[in-house]
Parts: sequence; structure tokens; C-alpha cells
Amino acid sequence: MASIVSSVICPVLKLWLRSQADAVENLEIEIAGRSKQILGGNIPKALVSGESLIYQGLHITNVDLRAENINLNIPQILKGEALRLLEPIEVSLDMLLAAHDLQKCLASPLLTEELGYQPQAQTDAEIGEFMAILLKKLGDQFILHDLNVQNGDCRCLGAFMISAT
Repeated sequence: MASIVSSVICPVLKLWLRSQADAVENLEIEIAGRSKQILGGNIPKALVSGESLIYQGLHITNVDLRAENINLNIPQILKGEALRLLEPIEVSLDMLLAAHDLQKCLASPLLTEELGYQPQAQTDAEIGEFMAILLKKLGDQFILHDLNVQNGDCRCLGAFMISAT
């Protein structure tokens, strides 16, 4: 990774990502590509990982995101403008909700408002059924590849689209 990428672009992206969440630990960003390409706003591949993420009351134990062919307004960012995604991208998701974080999610106002009730899920089967219902609410923008619940922990593999901003 070029020094301008590691010293300017990654910190700007980390700052923006942290501003989107209530809390996140061990936030890591890896950007692949040539310096000229990246500085022009074309990022061939980006990997983002975080632990102990809290977003609007949803507690996520671990999340790994991967996207390719990302077009950002990097030349404008370097001039002080806000980060913007210029074209939609597909993001691959690998998410783990440990049992204690999953139970916090079930009690979150965001889920209660969305569902219209406070969900109760204790067994692996109940958690699997609830997660399937919840993931369907994400609509056609989310594609579930695998959902595995074991001992109250839930792992979800999927993909979703992010619209241009």
C-alpha cells in the first residue's frame, strides 16, 4: 500500500466508518491497488473488519466486509470534501453474533420498532428462525449465502448492495 493511502485515505475511511457506528473496536481497513489508481478514486479491492460493533443498538461481535471495484470521490476528499460513493457496490459480509450480543440485539429498540414486538429467541432453532425473518426484512438488497446457529452464536454469510451517495 502506498504511503499516501496508508497515511491519508485509510485514516479518513476509518474516521468515516467510526462516525457511522456507536462503537467499534479493532477496526482494520486494507486497500489493494496501485497508488495512481487509488488516488484517482478507483479502489480495486477493500477489506474492512471490526470487532464489538454497536450500530443503533445492534451488537455485532465480529464483522468482515469485502468489496471490489469501488469508485469514490478521492480527488475531492483530498481537497476537503465529504466522502461519496460514486457507483453502487456489492459487499460480501461475514458476521458473527455471539450469544450475549445476539440477546442484546433482540432487546434493541431498532428491532422492536421494525418488528412491532420484542422477539424472544433462546434455542438455536428459535434463533435461526428469527434471523431468517430478520434477514428477509432487509429485502432484495441482501442475499443470504449461509446462516449457522450453534450454542446461541449466529454466523451469517451474505452479500448486500450499497447505493451511490
